[in-house]
Formats: sequence, structure tokens, C-alpha cells
Amino acid sequence: MTPHRLISGPTAFLLLARVQRQISVRALVRRKSWITWLVVGFVAFYVVSTLLTLGFFFESFSRLTAPGIPPVQVVNQYMLATFLSLFFIRFLFQKTPRMKIVPYLHLPISRRSLTTFFQMSSLATVHNVYPLLFFVPFWIRFVVPEAGPAAASSWLFAVVLLIVASHFAILFLRSTLQQRTGLFYVLTLLLVVTAVVDEWLGASLQRTLSEFLFTDILRGSLLGTALLAAFTVLGVVLSTRSLMQGLRPEAPAATATRPWLRLPRTAERLFLADWGTEGQLIRLELLLMWRNRRPRHYLIISLLFSTMYLAFMLGPGNRISGAGMSAMVGLFASGGFILNYGQLMFGWDSSYYPALVTRNIAFRTIVKSKLVVLQASCLALFVISLPLFLLLAPDQIAIHFAFLFYNAGITSVLVMELAARNRQAVDIGRSGGFFNYEGLSSRHWVWFIPTALPPVLFMIALNDHEQLALGILAAAGFVSIMATNLWARYFAHGLRQRKQRMLAGFREGSP
Repeated sequence: MTPHRLISGPTAFLLLARVQRQISVRALVRRKSWITWLVVGFVAFYVVSTLLTLGFFFESFSRLTAPGIPPVQVVNQYMLATFLSLFFIRFLFQKTPRMKIVPYLHLPISRRSLTTFFQMSSLATVHNVYPLLFFVPFWIRFVVPEAGPAAASSWLFAVVLLIVASHFAILFLRSTLQQRTGLFYVLTLLLVVTAVVDEWLGASLQRTLSEFLFTDILRGSLLGTALLAAFTVLGVVLSTRSLMQGLRPEAPAATATRPWLRLPRTAERLFLADWGTEGQLIRLELLLMWRNRRPRHYLIISLLFSTMYLAFMLGPGNRISGAGMSAMVGLFASGGFILNYGQLMFGWDSSYYPALVTRNIAFRTIVKSKLVVLQASCLALFVISLPLFLLLAPDQIAIHFAFLFYNAGITSVLVMELAARNRQAVDIGRSGGFFNYEGLSSRHWVWFIPTALPPVLFMIALNDHEQLALGILAAAGFVSIMATNLWARYFAHGLRQRKQRMLAGFREGSP
């Protein structure tokens, strides 16, 4: 047989661009309720207006945090720290183009052309747009008048290079996580330790390097721009290479047979007959999250994110003050696992949920076992992140302690309310890349607002009485923990009412 003739690069790019435009238009108008559009529109308007205002009037804000320092110098000092903080957010939400390429592999288009197109088209994401909403107004208002058009243009070009480098570095890291999980965890742990040591010693190497790099660019030197350009090119090359390797067929994983994935015998004995059915369900939940790749990633990333994020938020050089930010730190410090893993608490069981509900097990027992897992995760993260508070921010230990009770009592219940309504199946055996968002809907993203907003607004409202606010939050969480049995009955009643709809949804979404 004569092999198919490959479509040339330019023709393939035009064809793929047309198809992607049609997919984007259909995705915007399909299955979007007016409530979702209203919430998304409000959030988009708030973010855009905030960034534009902050960029144009940055001098008014910088006087509060860094009085006596010129606005351009302040931004130069915190440029790398800002992008590093955004780096973590991008890692959670930015998707790799691998899954978009897979449906086109059967076409007579070379893999190199497919990779090149989707690598370049992946730049059209909101993560690359919203930094410019701040930097462009700031550049017009402050950088151009101070440095002149030529040096200011070099500075803005360096910012764009940093955005692009961050984009492709994320693609490379996510591909590395998919192909070499152990290496990714080692690199992440190294980054956490380096950040903690830098902040603890007060060396401020990050700020010093950032100020030197961008101040040097404003002076007309090409060294900083050349370094950023080299880093960008390296990110493009490494991410493209990893993407090409990721398109190769994967060998079936056999994680259940790996000895290191088995819980220790001591842990196994904890869930014997003395614990009853509830203890056995907790044991199954722990085994599920540890022996399956996607739930295990949610577990490990929750641990790393709760420590890594704190290393930058609690450090003396990068700490952002304010009652609202303190509440966010408290939420993530001990509630990171709930906010990530807990949203799909029943979706993880979708493959065997029909067998589970047909057993002689009360819904109340199933719900309570899951609530206990979420509550215990708060205590585990509290202990893990406590050394960071002791080293970097001992004045915020009270916040950490109060939000231990709040997350265990209130946040777990709010997230369980969302999880108990899951009707989308999740294939926990599929490797398919980290955070493939299967089982998640727009409701899961929007739900973060009613979960995080109440304690933030409460802390802001009682800013002058912080100890009172923390006491009320801790007391509310403690009372809710004591009412765990009542919450279990409440959620069990809802699960019984939605039983058939959940089973139908899990069945329709099963492979």
C-alpha cells in the first residue's frame, strides 16, 4: 500500500486553527447556565478591574508596603517572587496540550507539526494575559517616564519573556510529573527546602537577584535579557521534547503490586474488627488514595502545596499582610487536602459505587468515614506545617491553630456538600497526565468562593479584634466537629434521595 502523504506544515496549521476555533466557540455556548455566566463574568470583571487599577495607581499602594522606595524598584525586587507565586497557581490550573493532540494522531500530519502547533496555541491562555493587565499600565505610567522608551521597551520585553518562560516551564514540569514522578517530587522538595532556608536565614537571594536582573535591564544592559531569553528557549526545547515523548504509547501501570505502595502492617492493624465497618471504610479510602495514581497525586501535591505555598507566604521578605490574607494562609495550611481531594470524595468511588451501596452498609456510616478522613487530614497538615510557622511566622501560630478547628469542622462540611452531589465518573486507573480534570465541572471551581470567602470576610470585618475573630472561628469549627454524627445523617439523607441519579451518572461516565 502507498503510505498517506503528509499534509504540509502551513496547511496543517490552518486546518488545526480552524478546528480549534470551532471547538472554542462550541465550548463557550454549550451547557452554560446563566448563573455560571453571571459568576464567571463577575469574577472576570473583578480581576481585570483590580489589575488595571493596581497597575495605574501602584504608587499609592507601594507607599503602604514599601514607603520611600520608588514603584519601579519595588516591582523589580518582587518580580521573580510574583512569578514564582503565580507559578504554583499555573501548575494547578494550566493544562498541557497532550490531550488535545491525541485525537489528531491518526491524521496524515506529522507529530512534529502537531506538537509545534499546539505548543504555540497553548500560549493563548488567561494565565499569560492577566499578568499583562498589570504590567502594561504600570509600564506606561511609571517605567517609560523614568527610563525612556528604549530601556522601557527592553524591560517590557523581559517581562514578556518571563511570562513565556513560565508557561513552558509549567508544561515541562507537568510532563515530567507524568513520565518521571519521583524526579518531580525530588525537585519540588528541593525547591521547598531552598525557599525555607532562604527566608529563614533572611538572605533574600530571590529579591536580590530579581532587582539586579531588571534594574540591569533598565540601565541598557543586554545581559539580563539574554539570560531570560536563554531560559525561555530552554523551556521551549525541554517542554517540546517531553511532549513528543509523552505521545508514545504508555505501558500499562501495575501500581497495586508495588511493595512501597502497601501500607505498613502497623497501619493495617489499626483497622481490624475493633474499628468495625467504619474503620474498614477508612482503610479502603486510604488504600484507594495511595495505590492509584491520580488520587495519590492529589494527596502528595496537597502536602507539597500546603508547605511550599507557606514557605513564600510566611517568609519575612514575601509576606503579604492583612487579615484576609491571614485567613487564606490558615485555609491552605491545614485545609489543602480537603480543598483538593475532598471535592471528588464520592467520584473516586464511581467505579465500584454500585457495589458499595448494595452492601448492608448504612449511608451514614459511609459518609462518616469520609468525614473522619477529611478531618484527620487537617490534623496531619497542621503538624506538618507547624514548623514553618514556628520558624517563619511565630506570630501567626494562633491563626494556624484556629483554622485547624475551622477547616476540620466547617470547611470539611462545605466541601462534603459539593462532593455528595458528584455524578461524574472518575477513572482513577488512568494515568493520562496530572490534573486531567475528569469529574470536575464549573461548579467545583465556583464552589471555592462560598468556601473561602466567609472566613476571609469575617477576619477582615473583625480586623481590630483578631483574637475574638479567631476564637469565634475555632469555636464554630469545634462545635461542628462535635456534630459529626448529625452531619453524617444529613448527608446520608441527601445521598439516599440522589442514589439513582448518582448511579446513572457514574454509569454513563464509566469507560
